Formats: sequence, structure tokens, C-alpha cells
Amino acid sequence: MKVTQFQFKKWEDLDITDDFIFSRVMRNKRLCRTLLEMILKVKIGNIKFLTSQHALQIEPNAKGIIMDVYLKDEKRVINVEMQTSNKGNLPRRARYYQAAADIDTTPKGSEYKDLKENYVIFICTFDPFLKGQPYYTFQNMCLEYKEPIYLKDGTTKIFLNTTSKDLSSLDGELRLFYDYIKDKIAQTDFTKELDATIFRMKQEKEERNMYLTYSSRMMEQRRDGYEAGLFTGREEGISIGLATGREEGISIGLERGAYQKALEMARAMYLDKVPIETIAKYTNLPLETVMELKQEM
Repeated sequence: MKVTQFQFKKWEDLDITDDFIFSRVMRNKRLCRTLLEMILKVKIGNIKFLTSQHALQIEPNAKGIIMDVYLKDEKRVINVEMQTSNKGNLPRRARYYQAAADIDTTPKGSEYKDLKENYVIFICTFDPFLKGQPYYTFQNMCLEYKEPIYLKDGTTKIFLNTTSKDLSSLDGELRLFYDYIKDKIAQTDFTKELDATIFRMKQEKEERNMYLTYSSRMMEQRRDGYEAGLFTGREEGISIGLATGREEGISIGLERGAYQKALEMARAMYLDKVPIETIAKYTNLPLETVMELKQEM
């Protein structure tokens, strides 16, 4: 049986458009706040990161998701994604991400009025709607009335098309951020700090080890999912079973042996002297479990 190869970039070749680098750099609150204020044109308050490059599982039987940058301030919950491939599913992904964030950030017993404003932002290295616009904003509105009647449910979906040839509608700082995404040439204080932060991060052994662990883990999950999907397709015995099996197999593969693999990775990361908090974050293991492993070794 031919095994499909899942490739990840070499550490030396990574840049701001790679989700691992983007999510790590955006852990710098000053850089994250600057970018959000450029995109949303509002003042961002005290940032609290909810997760970064981490799986969000609302409940055991629900579809899990991995968010690049997931945070909130006093008024808003915001998810920012760096997107380099167009699979045609971004609108529905945005819908699901917003629903998951609402559930995740609204405690039991809350009232609907307690829901925060909910933003999903995709920074795309392609044009998701093929209209040439550099910036697409979507909010719910009534279709029947001639004047716009907005639902005002507090949800906004934003898609940045960094490949747009006409950036005249953008503010100067945001326009030069688009240039940095495309050409990797830093021309502003913000993009220069981004570039310097990435350079420093790529010199750090711990960051490199985290990426190697992350990419290895993702390749294993994809390979397991692919192979489980092939098996499911054969068992169904129908021509469409292969395609269906591959898709369903991804979620099957994520569960199969995931815990044991996470333990193995945790042990390897501990031997590389990675902090236990970082190990817990990138293996999805409880901190208590990682501490127990530490005591065993």
C-alpha cells in the first residue's frame, strides 16, 4: 500500500505565514494588540490568551478545533487564523469557531446579554472570494428590507486578502503589513519588531524542539487518520467509501492511540529539558499527568 507523505517545512524556512510561527509571535501581547487594533480599528483592552495552537474541545462528541490565536478582552472574544491554503470551507469554519468560542467563554448560568462581541479573523495569502478586495467584513443582516437592518448579534467575520493588488482602501500601517506578509520586507516599527521577534525565536533551541514535536505529532495524526480512513472505506465496500473514509478517518485517527503518543512525546520533551507547562500545552496532557511523568523519570 502506498503511504501518503505529509510534509512540514524545515525550521529554517518558516516565516510569519506559518501558523506555528504566527501563533508563537502573537503571544507577545504588544504585537498582538497592535495587529488587532490595525485590523479592527478599535481599542483593544487587557488581553487574556485563552489558548494558542491548542485544541478546543467543547464536549467529547463535538468536533474539536485548533485555533492559532484565541483571546479575549473586557468586551470581545477574538480568534485570529493565518490561512495559506484555500479548501473552500472558511465561511463554515468561521461559523463553527464563533459558536465554539461563545460556548467556551459563557459560563453556566449566564444570560444572553452576557455574550461578548465575537470576532473571527482569517489572514489569507489568497483571495477567498475572488473579488479582488483586500478586506472582507461580514455581519448578519436582513435581506428583505431595502435599507440595511443589522441583526446586531455581536458577531463579525473578517477575511484579509493579502494578495489584493489594490490596497488603497487600507490604512498605511495595515497596507505595509500586507506587504510584509507577501514580500517579508519590514518597513514599519511594527513589522520590524515582528521580524526581529521571529529571528530571535528561530535561534532558540526550545522553540525549535517545540516545532519538531508539533510537526511530528501532526504528521502522525494525519497518517493515522489517512490509514484508518482507507480501512473504513474498504470495509464499506463502496466506491465512495474511500473518500468518505479518509475524511472520517482523520477524526478516528486523532483518537486512536493519541494518549499513548502524547505520553511518549511528553517524555521526549522532558528529556530535552522543555518546561512542564510547555509540555502540557503541546501534548494536551493535564499538567498533573506531566508532573507525574517527571517523577517517574
